[in-house]
This record gives sequence, structure tokens and C-alpha cells, in this order.
Amino acid sequence: MARIRAIAALLLLPLLLSGCWNAREIENLLYVNALGVDFVDNKFEVYAQILSFSTIAKQEAGGERSTSGVAIAKGSGDSFVSALFSLYPANQEQMTWSHIRSLVLSEQVLKSPLLDQVIDELDRFYEFRYTIWTYATKDPLMDILTPKQVFKQPVIYSQLSNPQDLHKQNSVIYPMKLFQFVSKRDEPNKVVYLPMLSINRKTWSEDNKPLPQLKTTGACMLQNKEVKGCWPRSELLGLRWLDKHTNRSLLTLKKGKQPLANLVLQKPKVKIQPLLRDNQVTFQIDVELLGFIPQYHHISPVREIEKEAAKKIEEQIRGLYEKGRKQQMDTLQLGHTLYRKYPQEWKRMQQNGALPLQPSSLGAVNVKVTIYDGGISKVKQVR
Repeated sequence: MARIRAIAALLLLPLLLSGCWNAREIENLLYVNALGVDFVDNKFEVYAQILSFSTIAKQEAGGERSTSGVAIAKGSGDSFVSALFSLYPANQEQMTWSHIRSLVLSEQVLKSPLLDQVIDELDRFYEFRYTIWTYATKDPLMDILTPKQVFKQPVIYSQLSNPQDLHKQNSVIYPMKLFQFVSKRDEPNKVVYLPMLSINRKTWSEDNKPLPQLKTTGACMLQNKEVKGCWPRSELLGLRWLDKHTNRSLLTLKKGKQPLANLVLQKPKVKIQPLLRDNQVTFQIDVELLGFIPQYHHISPVREIEKEAAKKIEEQIRGLYEKGRKQQMDTLQLGHTLYRKYPQEWKRMQQNGALPLQPSSLGAVNVKVTIYDGGISKVKQVR
């Protein structure tokens, strides 16, 4: 009898074991790699970029690069959620959102309450993650999500999915993940610089044919959840000297109209100090940078180069401040600095959630540039 009971127990044991009964084969799923959101004619439009992972695996294994392996699904609806659900009826396989790497928002969607609706849904649905790269764009989303890669490399290695390595090589506008964007957007008096993507059709060509590529052309700025504007990269050059994430950036110096030298400057150390006096506040900015000289146009003493570089950087910082001030935008985060250090003083001075700025609000901008290297050239420069 005991033997029969033991055999019965052994036969029932497999029923208690967990298994992958509901597991689906990965080739039977549609993986969304990037999501674009636009708002046109009072309707949300969503664009889901779907990659063929079999193509990626084939290429990484050394196989032939035959197709881009990218498909785009477009849906629309009265709300962001209904636009997402409008994609499902035409799907041939189950769509999964848990592998999204990038979110691209049109300039129109950045405005409240549209953006609030998008963030609310991303926050509620468990498959969405907060670690996706987030961008703004003025270009058609279909163009942004279907760039062709050099040598038909997988799109998963494009600037859209992997911007950090490019920023380390040439730092101007720091790429931002969704959780960073949301947290900064909610901070009082803080300006959020959301990188702006466009299609560049001039720089690259392949087989003597133009090869459109993604390019970070500037940033869209929000302050107190309000869109303040989108500026090109050329008007944001002062920003890199105040960003602790800047790894290296090029500065071209001129003496009069003649080029003097090109410098590569690295890892700025920045200190912004609010100075209170007679119930008024001014701000002092101290910036220290190290750099080297990759190119000389006219051999000059290193001290002169350092002095000219400091002067140029101060000009770019003050230019960024003045342009922002004229558009009621605190581009140097002065008001937010006061809010962090002296919150009671900020509450006393603020108007509609922002510190009013005057031309005199920005006091001294002290820039110190130290050239530590002349590259691998054996030519000695006089300090």
C-alpha cells in the first residue's frame, strides 16, 4: 500500500512544478523600439518603430546586411491611449512595449495638457519604462523613425537609441532619459533642455547617393511646464560650459577676423552663487576648464590663448543669458539656484513661479582655462 502511495505522489509531483506554459516565442512578438507622438487636427498620432531582431541577430553573427529591418505602425485617436489601441486591429502578432528605447515628441505635444496625458499613460502602463531616451522634433515623425544607417547597420545602433557615446565625443546638449525629463520639468523655475532631432540630408552619402541621418540640431526648452521655444544648436553654445556632463567640446578662437587656434575643452567645474544684498540678488558664476590645442593657426603664447578662450566662453554664457532673459526664460538656472539655496528669498522675490531677471542680475562671470597639452606635436609653445 505504501508503495502505491509513493508512486501516486511521484506522478502528482510534476503537476506542482512551475513551467513556461504561457511563454511565447520571441519571433512571435512585435518589439517596439521607438515611439513617436504627435498631435494633428485635434487628434493624437502615434508612430511605433518596430525592429526585426532576426535581422539584427543575423548581422551581428556576420551575416549579410540586406534590409534595414524597420517597420512603422501609425495610429490615431482622440486620446493618447486610444491612439495606441488603434494600432492593435491591424497587427498580425502581439505587440510588446517593454523594450522601447526612445520616445520622440513633436513640438505640439510638449504643450500642456497634452504632455501630461502622455506622461500619465507612460506612468500607468506597466510595460513602459522611465529609462528611455526622450527627444523633441519639428520634423515629420515618419522621417525621424525611418533613418537609413551607414552600411545598412541596424537602427538599434543609431543616434536615436544610443546618443551617449556621441555626446562623450562632442558635448553640446546632454541627452536625457524620461525620468530625468519628468523630474526636471516638475522643478520650480528650472529650465529643461530637451534635445531636438532633425534629419540631416547633406553630410552623409553612400554609393554617391545622399544618405539622410539623424542629427541633434538644438533643444526645446520648458520652464514651469510651459514650452518657451526651440533654439538651434548655434544659439545654445554657452550651455555646454555650465553642464557638468560635458565631456569635451571644441572652441574656435579668432584674433580679429583671423583664426587663432582650435581648443578642445573638457569637464567644466561650475559654481553659481546667489549674492544677497539690500533685499536684491545678483549671481556670480565661476567656471574652470582644462583643455588642449589640436590646431594652431598662429603660434602664440599659451597664456594669450587661455585668456582669449576665457573671454570667448564668457561671451557665450552672457549671450545665452541675455537671449533667454528677453524671452522671460532663465537659461542659466539662476532662479532655480536661488530656490535651492535660499527658498524663502526665492518665494519673496518670485513672480508667477519664476525669478524676474534684469541685465544686472548676472554679475561676474569668472572663467579660468588651463591648457595642459599641445597634442602630440613636438613644437614647444611659450607659456
